[in-house]
Formats: sequence, structure tokens, C-alpha cells
Amino acid sequence: MSETSALLRHVNLPATTVLIVEDNDGLRRMIVEVLRASGFQQLIQARDAEEAIELLGAYNPDLMILDWNLPGLSGIDLTLLLRQAAVTEDARFPNPRIPVLMLTGRQRSRDVTEARNAGVDEFVIKPFSTRSLMRGVASALCRQRPFIVSAGYVGPCRRRRKDEDYRGLMRRVDDIEAAADRHSRALFQQTLSVELEALHALMSARGGLHKETLDYLIERTSEAETQAVRYRQRLLAEATRSLKEYVSYFGNAAEPDVLDVHLDSIRRLNALRNEDTAEALTIIRQLEALVKNRKRKRLSA
Repeated sequence: MSETSALLRHVNLPATTVLIVEDNDGLRRMIVEVLRASGFQQLIQARDAEEAIELLGAYNPDLMILDWNLPGLSGIDLTLLLRQAAVTEDARFPNPRIPVLMLTGRQRSRDVTEARNAGVDEFVIKPFSTRSLMRGVASALCRQRPFIVSAGYVGPCRRRRKDEDYRGLMRRVDDIEAAADRHSRALFQQTLSVELEALHALMSARGGLHKETLDYLIERTSEAETQAVRYRQRLLAEATRSLKEYVSYFGNAAEPDVLDVHLDSIRRLNALRNEDTAEALTIIRQLEALVKNRKRKRLSA
């Protein structure tokens, strides 16, 4: 059993209310489905901070998953307003101590410091995997720190453990910043695989594919194809393009086993140090043959 699963065993997931604040409709739906597949049932959604404020007052959720870059008030602005309600009572925020899990692509030290100073509990960097998202959720719900109300700061205690394995809210800013530089390209290579991992979890939980997950998949694979071309990863771009074209062609009739083959192929290509190998070319030929075969069967049906 993973550490995340062990932590969440102590949470009444069906009774836990989670507010997801994300303006990207596809990503928001994906987060909702990942949480639902993990056992959460009380899931409410907002596209911006203003809508989130209304839902905070109406539902008093147990956790808020919040994007940094929102139209209008940012995620940081919303967090500051929420925490200030612990000093000056504000009916809009019945629980100013609610755990806040921040989602963002920002990784600079000053951004991390800004999030911590605003009162964010956990910080998950985009692109994120299902595993890293759920690890952040489990940590925010099960490892809550003392809440500080002082003249200069309101929010969870910012002191972190000096544990080399600790992966909470940016234990050491310098380490994270250096890691971001070292792994920027690796993060790109993992993005599509990570998002397909989430899609696979959704398909398993829902017993098939649905239009919203397919639309999101096409959106993300188009972006991944562009980035693969940018990094001169020709065969990875071909594998990504094959997946996008297959889903676009078959739509709701797309077969989960074909998606699984594409996912496995992309992972294998990512693991290769050099694309110019017989193995990489074989992977691409197998994908081409698979898709061609499925198209032929559809036309003859």
C-alpha cells in the first residue's frame, strides 16, 4: 500500500467536500474525475475566484484545490482574502483555516515564497501526475500543521521538517529551483505519459471513454506534439501524432486497448536515450500498423 493510500484510509472520502477552482475546463474536469476515481464524491467546481468565494460560503468545503493563474482575482489573492478572515471575521469565508492546495507551473524561488507567505498549505507543480496530485491532496488533508495568526502572517505554520524525502510545500527553495532547471526537458517528456495515466484511471473508473476526456486528450496531445517537435524528438512527435489522429478519427468509438498501446509506446520512447535506434523505429511501425488495421476493420464493418 502506498503512503498516499495509507493516509487517505483515515479520511471519510465520500463525506469530504472538495472545491476545485480551475479556469481550464478540461483540466478541471480531469481533476474531478481523478478525485472521483479515488473515492471522493462531494466535488464542487468553480472557474474563477469570485465563483469560488460563493461556493466557499455555501458549502464550507474541507479542501480547496486552487489554480494560481485565474481570471480576475488570482489564486494567491483568493488565499490572502481567505486567511485574513481569521483576523477580521468575513461571512464569505466560514472556515479561513481550510487547507489550500495550489496548482501552478511556476517554480521560481520568489513564486514559492509568495505562495507560502499567502498561506498555501501544499504546492503541486504542473504538469502533474495522478500520483503527485493525490499525494498533495492526502498531505493537505492528513498532515495539517498548526495554524498561525500573527501581525505579519496568517496561515499554516511554514516551518518544514528537514527530511530529505519530504515532498510537501517546497522544503528547500534552492533545491527545487535547481531541480526545475535540471529536469525541464524531462518534465516535458513526462507530460503526455502523465496525463494519459490519469486518462487510464478515468476510463477504468467510468468503464469507458466520454467526450470530455477525449476532448481534453486531443488538446493535450496537440500541445505535446508541438513540444516534441521543438525539442527535435521526431519519433516521440510521431507517436503523439498517431494517438491524436486515432482519437480524432474514432471519437467515442476509440478502443481502450489501442490507447494503452500508444501510452506504452510513448513511455518506451521516453525511456530511450537515443531515438535513432531499431527499437524506436519498430515502436513507430507497430503503432502505424495497429491504427491502419483498426481503420480497415471499421471501413469493412
